[in-house]
Amino acid sequence: MSRTRDLYQNLTETLQKIKRSEERLKVLIDNKADLEAKVREKKIALDKENYDVEKLEGLSIEGFVHLLKGTLIDKLDKEEKEAMIAKNQYEFACQELDVCLKEIALCRERIKDKFIVERQYVDFIKNEEKKMIHMASDDAVKVKVILDSVYYNNEKIREIGEAVEAGNSLMDAFKCILQGFSNAEDLGIVDVLESGLLVSDCSNETVKSANEQLVLIQQLIRRYHIEVLDVLGVCDVQLDTSALLSFSDRFIEDIMQSMDLEDKIERATRHIESMLNHLNDSKEMLKEKEEEIREENKGLKENKIQLIESYLKEIGGIDEKSS
Repeated sequence: MSRTRDLYQNLTETLQKIKRSEERLKVLIDNKADLEAKVREKKIALDKENYDVEKLEGLSIEGFVHLLKGTLIDKLDKEEKEAMIAKNQYEFACQELDVCLKEIALCRERIKDKFIVERQYVDFIKNEEKKMIHMASDDAVKVKVILDSVYYNNEKIREIGEAVEAGNSLMDAFKCILQGFSNAEDLGIVDVLESGLLVSDCSNETVKSANEQLVLIQQLIRRYHIEVLDVLGVCDVQLDTSALLSFSDRFIEDIMQSMDLEDKIERATRHIESMLNHLNDSKEMLKEKEEEIREENKGLKENKIQLIESYLKEIGGIDEKSS
């Protein structure tokens, strides 16, 4: 088992170094911004001191005044010392920035293989997992239970994803209908007693699309209802599709309560908006449930790794220090 131990230690130590490098990189990047600002500040100070020296050396008005007073040499000596100090501070700031940049490059070099090492670690754990589940031990039984739980949770996530997708398609259809209503100046009511659909004699593409969606809406509602039932079969979520299932009846009832086209559209729009609100609320509930399941899976996988490490210790795969 020495090969297994060596591989595990190498992978875990490499991952730990990568993690430390990532944390260090965040600090270094913040430091880099501060150091760059410091370099700019010191460069401005240096340029100012050099300018003061140049003014005296070039016998500017200020230099001429000091010459007449007999203080030019002292003043020039003072300015040159200040320029030297500013130069040293500027060079030191540049050196600090250079060290920081080199550390950043080193950290990035250490983490460039992060995904490769993580993949190797995952493959290692999976390989040990396969060995372990065929063993008759308490830890092996626990790993099997975890694997079953993760698999079942993934099925829940899949069902939720399909319900969300169906809900999004239904929402898009409702939005399309609302957009058609907003462009429905030339809409007329045809076959109200039979279909209750708003149709148009004009060539407005938005209106045509709205009418196509009106024809298909019950089919989309049915699909969403079936997907929600699948979710309810595996998850404890408080979802109710009864309002959507009765949409067509209520929709027709709304538009038949008025003979005025504008009022019919207003009633239909209000009803569709209530369905959109209902779908939005349902979508949020599904997303929250999905996140809850993903967090549960995360905890289960962490427990599984701990059990595998415990198994490796028992059979001499790794020692206490390496863990």
